[in-house]
This record gives sequence, C-alpha cells and structure tokens, in this order.
Amino acid sequence: MTKPKFIGEAGEHFVAYKLARRNLYVGLTLGNMPNIDLLLSSNSGLKSISIQVKTSKKAYRKKRHGSEGYEWDVNAGVIGRHSIDFWYAFVDFKGAEDTQPDVYIVPSLWVSDFVKPEFSRKLYFLPKAAADLTRNNWGTIEKALIDDKKITEWASKWDEKLLVRWGN
Repeated sequence: MTKPKFIGEAGEHFVAYKLARRNLYVGLTLGNMPNIDLLLSSNSGLKSISIQVKTSKKAYRKKRHGSEGYEWDVNAGVIGRHSIDFWYAFVDFKGAEDTQPDVYIVPSLWVSDFVKPEFSRKLYFLPKAAADLTRNNWGTIEKALIDDKKITEWASKWDEKLLVRWGN
C-alpha cells in the first residue's frame, strides 16, 4: 500500500511533467510554500499562476451530493481563497498503477465556493458535467497564462448547470 505522502508527491510531479511538456515554465515548491505546489510563468515572466495539486488514488464517486462525479480531500485553507491566478489540478490515479492518470484543471473559485467550514471532512466534489470540461484540459492553464478573456470569465463564475452546492 502506497503512503498518501507519496501519492501526493507523484501527483505534483505528474502535473509538473505535463505542463513542462507543453513548453511552460513550471517550478515545484517542494513543500516550501503553504497552499501552492507549482508556480507557472509566462515566457516573458510578466504573468504567473499558482497551482495547488490534490491527488487521489481513486476519485470517482457513482453517487455523491445527488450526482455522479469525482472527489478529493482538501483542507480548510481552500475556504474563501480564490483568484483568477490560482488554480487546482486534481489528479485521479483511478486505482491502477498501469493506467494513465486524469488531471482536472479547476478554477479556485469553484473549490472555494463548494467547501464549507461546517464540513467535518474538507472534501471537494466535481460533478461529472464539470469533470468532462476540465479533464486533461491543459489548454485552460495555457490560456489563463495569457489572460484569455473567455477563460477569465469562465473561471470567475459559478455555473449552476455544471456545479453543485453543498446540500443540493
């Protein structure tokens, strides 16, 4: 059985690898920054994005919050913490070592708005409809890094058709 620490580190390195393969400048913080695992910079160095990576051995949930989707442990630090320049990369190893992981690129607003202080365990749930839009969508990060207006608008709102709120 793999320890959670190693699963988390594997997720961080996997996301860094996928970003670097796209010729993006990425740096691992290696635990030296609270709440930030990766720093991403534009070629000019004038724009940067922070990424928090959360990893699960098996994130899929057939029925949670009245919906099919995916779930990751987060912490209380996500509550109320969002910015257009702060994103989450949720890694799902799908329970198998020989399977390519999926990574869900999610705006921090979605996470901040979902997780509530009254949760006894801080979990983020990504419904299937939203997961289908964010799964391995590396272009989202690339566009956010150049301040693409469509991505900025998309990441700055809570789409009631795609997302669920606690208790719904």
